[in-house]
Amino acid sequence: MQTKPTAEKPLAGLKVIEMSTMITCAYAAMMLRSQGAQVIKVEPAQMGDPMRYVGSQKNGQSALFHNCNRGKQSLAIDLKHENGAEAVKRLVKDGDIMLNNYRPGVMDNLGLGSEAMRAINPRLINVAVTGFGTVGPMATRPAYDHVIQGISGLTGLQGGDFADPNNPEYDFVKMLICDKVTAYTVAQAATAALVARATTGEGQHIDISMLHTCLAFMWPDGMMSHTLQDEDAVQMPPLSESYKILDTKDGSIACTALTDGHWAAILKLLDREDLISDPRFASLPGRMANFPEIMTLVRDGVKNMSLADVLRAFQAADIPSAPCESRTSVMANEQVLAIGALETYVTENMGQLTAPTPPVLFGGNATSLAEPSPRHGEHSQALMATLCFDAAVVQEMTQTGALLCG
Repeated sequence: MQTKPTAEKPLAGLKVIEMSTMITCAYAAMMLRSQGAQVIKVEPAQMGDPMRYVGSQKNGQSALFHNCNRGKQSLAIDLKHENGAEAVKRLVKDGDIMLNNYRPGVMDNLGLGSEAMRAINPRLINVAVTGFGTVGPMATRPAYDHVIQGISGLTGLQGGDFADPNNPEYDFVKMLICDKVTAYTVAQAATAALVARATTGEGQHIDISMLHTCLAFMWPDGMMSHTLQDEDAVQMPPLSESYKILDTKDGSIACTALTDGHWAAILKLLDREDLISDPRFASLPGRMANFPEIMTLVRDGVKNMSLADVLRAFQAADIPSAPCESRTSVMANEQVLAIGALETYVTENMGQLTAPTPPVLFGGNATSLAEPSPRHGEHSQALMATLCFDAAVVQEMTQTGALLCG
């Protein structure tokens, strides 16, 4: 185990205790692992993290679990057993960051709440993630990504509730966006607290809710039309109106044309240069106010052109654009390959895998996280020995189901 920080692994030498199931804390902890930290995942002894069984899998372990848990150690233990709670307390003694995503009060009821843990180790940074926050009528209710998408307004944005506010339509973002946005927020907050600790010498408690995080994430662009509250504010169509795919006769393009030069080049391509002086389209404010008309014009204009011709014209005019890739074809995209965004490697339990490399290039240098995800309880026995539990205690806990040594 690397113990000293380097430019590429600035968190080496730090220990993270992850008390969680599913995505939020797991993905955040894996980010910290990719930057050098040791991550010990404490999961239930019986079933383990349910994410192990969600979606495509091999040998009883899912790709989703792997994609959020690479490089970790698994301690599968019953926290209601006296030695289960004691094991966590021993982990905390020299821990740096503790993450949990249990409902408010659960960790306190286990004797593992923030105050108790920080009494053991005042330098500990304790991050508690909840669905709805710690107060209010929904504070103790369960939450998953779909639920937070709904209450945060994301489903309204995706469904286009701006078209008819009195008869809104709703739709989901087709991935676990709220979970992952919260995970990035958790990782950023934890490392910010590390910076503060370097000055004060003390850790702290941090509360983060998925609901609050996703509202903040959506607000800059998704809530533009709900930010300015005065009656004289000039409201424009939402940016989502510009999120229209351009379908050519042999492929599709994603693009964003903002400048006057971009627009002039598009009109030339469409043989509609007569519209250059049209007041609806002659300036950026005018174009923003008339997004629907613009997108209809452009989409109709390119539908009988070839993908190559449109991309060539866009690139000549320096219009930000790229071909649309499927989830299969993106893995072979030449730019994706050029930046080394993916790596393929083999693990004993899951065979050949393809997963992203860490996207942060400290010092401009690429790094790898080509590590296995842990089997359920894979490191339990070794960790319990490191925590100085007697072999007889470990055997008794294993026999009674309070500890799984996978």
